[in-house]
Amino acid sequence: MRTIKSTRFKIAEGTIFIILDLEWNQPFIGKDYGFDVSTLKGDIIDIGAEKYIFSNGEFKYLGGLSKAVRPDTYRKLHYHVQKLTNKTNKEIKQGASFKDAFKEYKEFCGDNYILVGWGNSDPEILKQNMKFYGFDNTIGMPFLDLQPIFSSFAGEQSKQRSVEYAVDFYSIPKDDTFHSAWADSHYTGLIFKAIFDNNETSDVLSMVETSVCDPDVVNDFSFVSTECDSFELAVEASSKFPRVCPFCEEAFQVVTKAFRIRKSLYAHYRCEEHGDYYCRIRIKKSKRNKQYAAMLLRFATQADLGLLAEKIEEYNEFGEEGRPAVKIVPNSVDENADTNSDSEG
Repeated sequence: MRTIKSTRFKIAEGTIFIILDLEWNQPFIGKDYGFDVSTLKGDIIDIGAEKYIFSNGEFKYLGGLSKAVRPDTYRKLHYHVQKLTNKTNKEIKQGASFKDAFKEYKEFCGDNYILVGWGNSDPEILKQNMKFYGFDNTIGMPFLDLQPIFSSFAGEQSKQRSVEYAVDFYSIPKDDTFHSAWADSHYTGLIFKAIFDNNETSDVLSMVETSVCDPDVVNDFSFVSTECDSFELAVEASSKFPRVCPFCEEAFQVVTKAFRIRKSLYAHYRCEEHGDYYCRIRIKKSKRNKQYAAMLLRFATQADLGLLAEKIEEYNEFGEEGRPAVKIVPNSVDENADTNSDSEG
């Protein structure tokens, strides 16, 4: 396993950013495809990419790429994908082969850039398609997940927001439908630009530089406990999860001791060689009505550490019960009340 030392990445004058969004078809459950479908969880049907440059302290647009791709393995659209993308089986048959589309995408990107996505699922799907269709599946460029960057600057570090929510947050005009690769990459690029335009450049660069990761290295590690008869036993079981660096297996230094808010525990660990790790443990309920602990351990970004600081503040003020939920009471009397405010539903 290739390892990465967690060091600060520097954004220089002329740094190129490629904003990537992919749409992919998925296999039908129970159908025999003649191979292990876990090696190809999604067959790419649409590639959208936008190119930006950081120049003279500004985030500037350079151009875009939109490429329809013909799936050669999962050829019939899964009903969920069809509903989400509004594509038809006839339409996807007219796309280019993945090999041709990928070569064009690589030419568009160039040789030196930072890959940017909304969420971290696209690099994994891209790597699977690269390997499945005969390419070297090494991306070889840093990757930035813009979603937690947006949440941090929007003051919503504990929430995962959609692209459309972020578009509305910055009052970006909506000219295209969402859930097409080109539209989502286009809007993600505009969100990134809005983050630069609405915040101190030094703050944005600091957040970006401490949040890039290596997409060719495993950055997230998951552990699940056995099922327990009670919440308390599940919390106790979580104490048996390994607290060592997954790369060098050296015992962690404890920066922030684990503390609990409601059904989640948080901690901050450090490896002298590989850097800081963010830890979150959630106590969940199984289908058999049992309790179990699930731990996520990952290289800590600045957004992770910001979220951790927010949780520490909440714990210090409210304890294990956490911040009380805010009850929204509908006001049917005030005719001037704002009826267009955002809501998670």
